[in-house]
Amino acid sequence: MVLKRKSLVIGILMFLLIMTGYLNFRYNNNVADYRDSENLALDSKKPDILVKDAPANEDELNEQENNIETSTTSFFKDFRYNRENTRKKEIEYINNIVDNPNSDENKRAEAQDQLLQLTQIMEKELGVEGLIKAKGFDDVIVMLQENSVNVVVDKKDLSSEEVAQILDIVRRETGQEAENIKIIPRT
Repeated sequence: MVLKRKSLVIGILMFLLIMTGYLNFRYNNNVADYRDSENLALDSKKPDILVKDAPANEDELNEQENNIETSTTSFFKDFRYNRENTRKKEIEYINNIVDNPNSDENKRAEAQDQLLQLTQIMEKELGVEGLIKAKGFDDVIVMLQENSVNVVVDKKDLSSEEVAQILDIVRRETGQEAENIKIIPRT
């Protein structure tokens, strides 16, 4: 009975961790969409003719471009930081079960299997990200779930050839079918 209860608790905690990561990702996208729509609403209240000064020199133009790049880079850095922290907590929790002398052997074996699976997922994500970057993309995030793969690419528009390249890499490395792979360009 205790074994079933512990298994249930571990399963629920794993589900909650995964959902937290997913909701964090969705929330960040929704906030960006809300900000964009808010900016559009504010723009509609402005006069029809708006004269904006062009950058005075090349340095100002480069600074504006760097600000845009920093925003996108920040998304990828923040996501990786959050993913890494979540995974550290998961690993710590699993290691506590493995190291606990009161844990029964079945629970320890199950925790070791979960740790191995998590390590394999992390390795696959890193490998796929590296292979996609090797194809010339600036940055990419890969999120592996049991029955799906999400790929966020640091590019506004993807050509069908680029999508095919990414899809080929993800299918080859993860074994997932094409219908389970979602490629998202970062706007």
